[in-house]
Formats: sequence, C-alpha cells, structure tokens
Amino acid sequence: MLSVKNLTYSYGNHPVLHQVTMDARQGEIISLIGPNGSGKSTLLRCISGLLTLKDSSAIQIDGRRISAYKRKELAKVVAFLPQFQEKMPGITVKELVAFGRTPYQRTGWLLSDDDREAIRWSLEFLQLENFENRMVDQLSGGERQRVWIAMALAQDTPIILLDEPVTYMDLKHQWELLGIISHLKEKFGKTVISVFHDINHALEVSDQICLLHQGKVHQMGNSEQVITEKSIKEVYGIKAQVCRTKTCCRSVVVPEGRKRKRQKEEEHLENHLNEIGLLS
Repeated sequence: MLSVKNLTYSYGNHPVLHQVTMDARQGEIISLIGPNGSGKSTLLRCISGLLTLKDSSAIQIDGRRISAYKRKELAKVVAFLPQFQEKMPGITVKELVAFGRTPYQRTGWLLSDDDREAIRWSLEFLQLENFENRMVDQLSGGERQRVWIAMALAQDTPIILLDEPVTYMDLKHQWELLGIISHLKEKFGKTVISVFHDINHALEVSDQICLLHQGKVHQMGNSEQVITEKSIKEVYGIKAQVCRTKTCCRSVVVPEGRKRKRQKEEEHLENHLNEIGLLS
C-alpha cells in the first residue's frame, strides 16, 4: 500500500534522512521510534506530502509516486496529525472536527450527509459527544489532543499518520488512545504510522517497529526483532532490560535506574578493593 524506498531528505545543507526504506501494508500499525533528531517527524512529513522530495519516486502509495497526487486527492488518502497544533480561539470542538472534511468540499462550505456522518462518528469514537459545543481553547491539553485526532479521523483516509499522539495525555487517556489506534486497524482496516517516544507504547500496538538512528533505519521488524537490550544500548546509549512477566502479555522495557547503576558501581569497586587486599 505504502512504499518508502531509499528516501533521502535534507533541510538546506543539513541532511536528516539517509536512504530510508520502509513498507506498510493495509491494516498495519507501524511505530517510529528513536532518539530526538533521528528523523521520525521528518519521515512522517515526507509521507504526508508536506515536504517536496528531490526523488518523487521514493514514496509511492498504491503504486503511484506521491507527486502524482493532487493536494485534495492526497488528502483523501493520507491524514496527518503533527506533533504541535495551532491555537484555535473562538472555535468549537464540532467545528474543528468538521475541518477534517475539507478535502471533500467542492464549492463553499456546505456539509453533506456523508460529512455529517463522518463528524458524528469521529466525535463518538473519541468520546467527545458531550464536548462538541465547547470552545477548543477552553479544554485541557489532553482533551484538545483528542479533538485534533477526531479531526484526522473525520478525514476518513486509509492511511493515518500520528506524530506523538499521546502528548499531553495522562496515563489513563494514553492507554485509551492506544486502544483506539488498535481498534482503527482491527475494525476499520486503517494503516497507522505513529511516532512514539515511549518504547512501551510502541510495543503495545505495533505490527512493525522502525527504529531510527541519525536519520537511518537502524532496524525494522516485529517487536522481538527490533526491541532488544543491544539495540537500545546502541541507539539510545542506555542500559535497559527487556522483561516479560507472567501477568503481562508482551515485553516491557525497563531502563536501568540511577540507584541500581550506582549500586553496581559500588559493588564493582568493593570487589576490586577486595582483590587487591585493601579491604579485609
């Protein structure tokens, strides 16, 4: 469905992506992870068509290079929720969600029955029915984030790109949103490509994980292939354990805490002093 092949991108003379290759099938969730500055958000922006590529054949959707799509045509295929959204003073939740129907407008701004149904469904899906007449700028950060996601869903595209969608959300709403992302795949066959900072969020929902490092694909595959103690050390520069417990149906990444690291250093020093006879 979506093919990224040998994608290279630079901001002026500053290279950001180097020969990135990635494929996404219909009804698949792919998580992009990696340190800050590894190219995750830039990759999403390239796929969304917001950035102009030197080689337009590097990204293809359904066998067509992305440059072959007109702007409105592409907006019916790919919805993109960026990491940071503009402030929207004086606009209600329902009005903002309705902006997701922009690609389907022909003349003026007259909502069709399909538009109204898509807006209603998005509000219900994100449990925002009771918020639809409230002003967006009066909501909490987590509530606003859900409204922006509802707008992307109202766009009704087969591919959804999310850049750190759980930003501003508390623990409960983070995991509720992860469930919604899984539901979009399982019930509606959506292809979702999402950036996550928390590796455990990626482990929860992903069919594939793309681990980026310094603008290159360090590794891509299922979670067991990609999320290892070795890869975490190589890319993030920290020690972590990939644990699996009886009560958890998946692996969990647990970084080594400062206290444990200090304890190990003290034990190592004590052993060394014992070996050279300075401790009795």
